[in-house]
Amino acid sequence: MVTGAPPKHPALVERDEKALTREIAGDAAAARNDSREALSCWGEGLDIFVERAMAAPAARVASKIATLEESLGENEAACAHYEQAIEFYRKARDTQHVPMCLNNLGMLRKQAGDLEEAAVLLARAMSEAARHEGDLQTEMALIATNLGAVLCECGDLLGAEKRHMEALGILEQLYGTTHPEIGLSLGHLAVIYHMRGEEKKAKSFYTAALAILDEFPGLHEAEREILQQNLSEL
Repeated sequence: MVTGAPPKHPALVERDEKALTREIAGDAAAARNDSREALSCWGEGLDIFVERAMAAPAARVASKIATLEESLGENEAACAHYEQAIEFYRKARDTQHVPMCLNNLGMLRKQAGDLEEAAVLLARAMSEAARHEGDLQTEMALIATNLGAVLCECGDLLGAEKRHMEALGILEQLYGTTHPEIGLSLGHLAVIYHMRGEEKKAKSFYTAALAILDEFPGLHEAEREILQQNLSEL
């Protein structure tokens, strides 16, 4: 006896194919920088995927929409789609993508001036990433850096130092000790020590950061200029 899932009704097959076709059309529009057409096509596809309770493609398309809306400065719409993507990634049991959606959502909240909400979202993002037992190290470093920056703006300098130290440790494991990302991370710590009035320590970290960044002319010029100016103030 043959067993298995019953065949789909032809009308449902047609709906599924239409959703995928609209997603592909959206990808093509995005590739030629036609943002409005991309959003329109993806939106049609997303509506069908949601209607059909197809969690994985719904999460995928919602994330594409959110990323494009964020690039266009449509932050509230992007937030809504990141939240939708998180919901469907969880339903699809594809939790590896959840941390970066939370990170992006947190950074949008930071831009909106809601630092407390941003800190909560970024802390959640770190917690979610940590569950993947080292598979998301690059993401962990970025999220830790972003959380450190938010905590610094909130005035929690000890919390900010802890997160930037976490980021530095991960980056050193990934890239060694002379990568430009290490220079930026040392610079973040230098700023924290500067703000705490630990001038000797701040000078040491500024110097170490600039020694690395000076080896990569043309890269991170704005950040290097800020660090050099801060060091000069000391």
